[in-house]
Amino acid sequence: MVETGPQYRDHVSRLIGWGHWFVFFNILLAMAVSVRYLFAAGLPDTVLGLGYMLVSWVGHFAFLTFCTYLLTLFPLTFLFPRLRAVQFLGAGLATGALTLLLVDTQVFSLFGFHLNPSVWRLLLDQAQAEGAPGWGWLFVLVPLLFVLELWLGAWLWRWSPRRSRSLSRPLTLPLLVCFFLTHSVHIWADATLYTPITLQKANFPLSYPMTAKSFLIKQGWLDEDEYRERSEQVADEPQQQLNYPLRPLSVQPPEQAPNILLVVADGLRADQLDHITMPNLSRYAARHLRFDNHLSAGNRPTPALFSLFYSLPAHYQREAEQARTAPVLTDELQRQDYRFGLFVSGGTDSRLYKDAIFTTLRHPGMRPAAGGAEGDRQALSDFAGWLSGQTGSRPWFSYVYLDALNSLSIPPGMEGPFQPSLDKLNPAAPFQSEQHDALMNRYRNAVFYTDQLLAALLSLVQGDGRDTIVVITSGHGMEFNDNKNNTWGYGNAYSPAQLRVPLVVAWPGKAADRIGYPTSHLDLAPTLLQQALGVTTPARSYSSGQSLFRERPNRWRLASDEEEYAIYQRDDITLFNRRGDLQLLNSSDYREREGSHPELTLLMQVMNELNRFQGK
Repeated sequence: MVETGPQYRDHVSRLIGWGHWFVFFNILLAMAVSVRYLFAAGLPDTVLGLGYMLVSWVGHFAFLTFCTYLLTLFPLTFLFPRLRAVQFLGAGLATGALTLLLVDTQVFSLFGFHLNPSVWRLLLDQAQAEGAPGWGWLFVLVPLLFVLELWLGAWLWRWSPRRSRSLSRPLTLPLLVCFFLTHSVHIWADATLYTPITLQKANFPLSYPMTAKSFLIKQGWLDEDEYRERSEQVADEPQQQLNYPLRPLSVQPPEQAPNILLVVADGLRADQLDHITMPNLSRYAARHLRFDNHLSAGNRPTPALFSLFYSLPAHYQREAEQARTAPVLTDELQRQDYRFGLFVSGGTDSRLYKDAIFTTLRHPGMRPAAGGAEGDRQALSDFAGWLSGQTGSRPWFSYVYLDALNSLSIPPGMEGPFQPSLDKLNPAAPFQSEQHDALMNRYRNAVFYTDQLLAALLSLVQGDGRDTIVVITSGHGMEFNDNKNNTWGYGNAYSPAQLRVPLVVAWPGKAADRIGYPTSHLDLAPTLLQQALGVTTPARSYSSGQSLFRERPNRWRLASDEEEYAIYQRDDITLFNRRGDLQLLNSSDYREREGSHPELTLLMQVMNELNRFQGK
């Protein structure tokens, strides 16, 4: 039974006064710990953005600390109005909250997101693992924090808050002002799309700054159409700078530079490279280098092609396009006076080509071609005409992109050897399981046609009489409900069906071989730069990959876009996104492993790689 009466009320009143000062000093401690967020997030470029960051830092942690007190220690003060009990409970709660804050600052510094159930389970697994590194500091710091909180509680009681009431208003008012400024200024920034402020909304844990777009539009103070148009423009603006390459390249050009032909038959699965579906390419691969464990770095054309040329994760694509930064490979080919022949089926107006991959070419000369099977045929016809005109000693680089497989396109009148085949495709209608065999045969017929085109192309290059490096690969694969999870096509999963693609390389002077160790799209650019163009600078200065001819059986490989990431290592697939959602899947069936979680050390390695080329 809880006591009542004047003595009880006086004692509780003094405990509440003590609690307010206990909260105030813990606000200062929370702010001291959370300074790390400011440096991990990066300081804004504008004075207003920097001012908002400081104001929101003060206001957010003042509010968070006070709410923690209000929901925990404040009601307990009425239930257990004993000084020692309240001080002990206060010290325990403050220590626990500050410990969580410390752990979250570490997570945010490493990964760029805050604690959530997935990350928390991962951290607990790591902490319980035998010999797990990185947790020793908690065993030292937590007891010290608890002792500090006990001392602070005892000192504040002796200090007697009654004699310091004159200080409460001057100290509390700035905290309240910072809290209200945080939300009111964010309402304005969100309505005007002022990104130096709006991009800070995820800097702090449990941060949900206010917005009022619907109210402002309803009142007529904000034009909805203008806001939508402006928001689309802002969405295309990069959130960071690209520092690429990390240092200038050192080059010892070869005496006789080879020609280079890069062919991307997009949508081609690795398992289609056999003597039945692709007899011509299969025979060609048997005479040259065939990489059987090759992985694309994206599950859609754009991120896959970006990573293929840049040897960087695809989350840098927007920054490269905005800054019009060409790949190191393109720049070095230009410096060594290569001629360029670019033949793209399906159109050449992609921003990836114009503003990134080929942005520094004065006359890119990309021959536009229609899409589908007809576009592929036209692209190869244009390549044949261009190749016949390449005379003299200047080397050339040619890029041929075929896209018929993306739409399962075959020439009119062609039936193909694989029957029964689906005659008509409706891109707007979802595929059904009962269509699987006919749809797969349609795809194989399209692959069979692509193989015939590749045979004609390769015969042209073989008859040219000059040393030519030929690379044949795909941007991504195609999925046909392989894992019985109703996943079709591409761009909707990071499964092996969508990421495993063929890689065939004809390299003058290298004997035929079938290579089984893991390789990636990120490996092509450093291989060409180092072993064909004479670049001596270490690959880590301009690449996230390595040489295709370097064997590392246990390496991890990354596939990604701007929001999601997939790490392949041995039989594991680790999926995560910018929000911190984590999954560990089996590569055999693309299903989650029960009772297992991703490796923390692996995530740390990958996050370090994802941040290496961020501008300062």
